[in-house]
Amino acid sequence: MLRAGLVLLCLGGPACAQGQTDGIVSQGLLSDIEFFRLVTCGAVPGGPCKGPVQRWGKRMLRIALVAGTDPVPEAFEARLLAAIDPALDQINGTKAGITILRSNSPDADIKVIPTALPEGSVLTEVPGFSGPGVMGVGYMTVWSDDANQINEAVILISTTITDQDLPSVMLEEITQSLGPLFDIENPAYEGVSILSQTSNLTTTIAGQDAALLRWIYPPQN
Repeated sequence: MLRAGLVLLCLGGPACAQGQTDGIVSQGLLSDIEFFRLVTCGAVPGGPCKGPVQRWGKRMLRIALVAGTDPVPEAFEARLLAAIDPALDQINGTKAGITILRSNSPDADIKVIPTALPEGSVLTEVPGFSGPGVMGVGYMTVWSDDANQINEAVILISTTITDQDLPSVMLEEITQSLGPLFDIENPAYEGVSILSQTSNLTTTIAGQDAALLRWIYPPQN
């Protein structure tokens, strides 16, 4: 059985999908474990998880830009590719026990699909495209199995995205496709964490973000 995201959202059928979640509100800088739990299982500091931690069961993933059904502006796909490569450099540079390589295969583990859907579009569950939710300039869905192992991820990028926002949004969506499904809504993390819900200023993986990926995927000796 395939499902995606949080178990609490997947009780209604055998093939549930989960896109980006709402941000989890907190205040001030969190300890590492508080931050890790908030962004992976939706737990406010000192509170219970909203769902299980999800992660890929393999340590080598491939990501590909895959054409959607919508027409895209000239050179838009080149813009996406130019944003993917620096994002992979940041993620792979954390030395976590997972590596993402760019591929041309439509069967890649993580697919990046351009879409003309405007922000605010209500998405339904469409296997291989999206889970239910509301489209932003970026939208990520993962599908996982009964063991909470992710086996597929799709990232939608709106053709309306600006050059200014694209590097941060691409890095955020790829990072979240690895398991930290929750954004953090906290002024202390604006411009600090790629998982900040209220900022598109971050273009690097460092500090607690880097430690988070090494916590989800411990480095292999």
